[in-house]
Amino acid sequence: DDGFNPMFQAPHTIISSNYTKCVLEAGGIPVVAFDVNCAAEYAAMADGLLLTGGMSDIHAGNYGQIYKDRMGGPNHPLNELRDDMDFTLLRAFMAAGKPVFGIGRGLQVVNVVQGGSLYMDLPEDHEKENHTVVAEPDSFVCAYGTGEQVVSRHHQGMKSLGRDLKICAKSPDGLPEAIEHTSLPVYAVQWHPEQSQTQADKKLFERLI
Repeated sequence: DDGFNPMFQAPHTIISSNYTKCVLEAGGIPVVAFDVNCAAEYAAMADGLLLTGGMSDIHAGNYGQIYKDRMGGPNHPLNELRDDMDFTLLRAFMAAGKPVFGIGRGLQVVNVVQGGSLYMDLPEDHEKENHTVVAEPDSFVCAYGTGEQVVSRHHQGMKSLGRDLKICAKSPDGLPEAIEHTSLPVYAVQWHPEQSQTQADKKLFERLI
């Protein structure tokens, strides 16, 4: 995630080492993208794009809504710099036909860029902690079956589905938990495979390489 370090009065970027570990174990070399102006160069250089999770919400203006209630508060800050970076990188890699894997917030980025919308704040009794998923048998997440436990923590979720996307897994209450593009190598999950790192999780990272 990106933010501002008050101690040094400078921007900072933080990424969990779990992500880089999973990319390495899949056979890739992790490279962090720092400059939105280099999106086309990143897309030309890299084999694929990993859109990681993060605490910041996607600005609701990106899907035609306005914030209300606790949105944009200290627990879920806004970060329009990161929105710009993620959206620009995704579009560059899609234009290049390169694989894209979205995790957590990354799934929401894919859906919003494709014109979909989000539930800005799931009701408290529907906020997602670790839970099971029901996967479509012919999808990229078919290995998760109809009762696999996943690591998933999010207070927002997919509402309307973006264009050229299809839903590949849902939580037991019907909220979409995995999507993929119908013609491009773009796929995403709402849960966090970099944390559980099961065999099914590891195969998701291998698709990037």
